[in-house]
Amino acid sequence: MTTEKMTVHKALAELKTMDARISKAIGSTAFVVANKHSNRKINGKPVSEFCEQAVSAYKSASALIRRRDAIKRAVVLSNAAAKVVINGAEFTVAEAIEMKNHGIVYQQQLLDQLAADYQQAQAEADKQNGKALETRADAYLKDLFGSSDPKNLSEEVKKARQDFIESQTYELVDPVGAFREMERLEKEINDFMVEVDAALSVANALTEITVSY
Repeated sequence: MTTEKMTVHKALAELKTMDARISKAIGSTAFVVANKHSNRKINGKPVSEFCEQAVSAYKSASALIRRRDAIKRAVVLSNAAAKVVINGAEFTVAEAIEMKNHGIVYQQQLLDQLAADYQQAQAEADKQNGKALETRADAYLKDLFGSSDPKNLSEEVKKARQDFIESQTYELVDPVGAFREMERLEKEINDFMVEVDAALSVANALTEITVSY
């Protein structure tokens, strides 16, 4: 059995190259071929040389796979135990990575949807209220009473106008407190993303793992 110690940083750097190395070793030769009994060569090489190369390539690929699996396993176990502090909250490294790759993505989607809904609702309210509403109120009075001239409006007509405006005014129905939640989410996302990469880099540089295979 081979046992060695390395930092998580070194392990991750090696893992980045392992897939290509394994693929190269696997594809370097055929492991089994059909060959006529009378042929003394395979692809221009003596049969014995082909066999040596096939065995060597198989051993190399197998060793690389075992090493890759052992390094990956050690990193996964380390990430599940090693702790980092991000924005005052403690996470395991695995939790921090999951949060960075997935949790924050969903928080950002929620923030984007809140912002889009809030802006759309506010724009619609602004469009329907103000001068546009005043114009509709005047048209309503003219249809109802034959005039919308303020000088000719009785108290009854003025009240009808006010009632129309109140009933037709657009308001935001905002049960979640969108603006407040947008501010909170934006701060949480920014604070986490500012610190997570540095925290993970420090943890990876300082944390030592044992690789056995």
